[in-house]
Amino acid sequence: MISLGAALLRAILVVAGATSRVEIAAGGEHLEAARRSGRPVIFSFWHNRSFLAADFFDKRIFRRGFDVVVLASRSRDGELVARLAVRLGLRVVRGSASRGGREAVRAIYRAVTRHGSSPVMIPDGPRGPLYEFKVGTAILAQLTQAPILPMGLAARRFFTIKSWDRLIVPWPLSRVAVVVGAPQEVARGISAAELEEERRRLQALLVELTREAEARLGA
Repeated sequence: MISLGAALLRAILVVAGATSRVEIAAGGEHLEAARRSGRPVIFSFWHNRSFLAADFFDKRIFRRGFDVVVLASRSRDGELVARLAVRLGLRVVRGSASRGGREAVRAIYRAVTRHGSSPVMIPDGPRGPLYEFKVGTAILAQLTQAPILPMGLAARRFFTIKSWDRLIVPWPLSRVAVVVGAPQEVARGISAAELEEERRRLQALLVELTREAEARLGA
């Protein structure tokens, strides 16, 4: 059933990708600068924008030389994500904050520092709360010194899946807007209180970028 679900999601992604118009509404220079630098970045967006991001990555990231690694939880949903990622030709690391967390962080750390890979980190995954930026993404940026590249995504016309995050799936022929924020560095050696301030700042920034993407579409 999971294999069937992954195949179905891939088919939906192909149809949506063929008919939707994905545009970088703002911040394209940040993405281009990251590509030119050759340095790894940590792509970050909200969980319920994952489907929109998959289409965007397929069109604008994978084909521009980024070596992307995806973190997928060990839950049933994570298995679905992992199989879909493999079908897209991506490398996958399994684990989450609650299950296999240390092993996953080590694997992602090695992918960034040894291979120059750019991980996809979804800060409110795998089970929420929705739009809460968990500290793990900030810690990874701190340890690797790879900047976080935050992205807000929105669709003009969409439906939602009955999941905890109300996953957004664009209707055919819908416009999808992406707003890319400036790279965000997290300094080494900061205190726990300062790290919490960084977490809150990054959460507010990602909310702001998402709202801007929605506003660009008149939502």
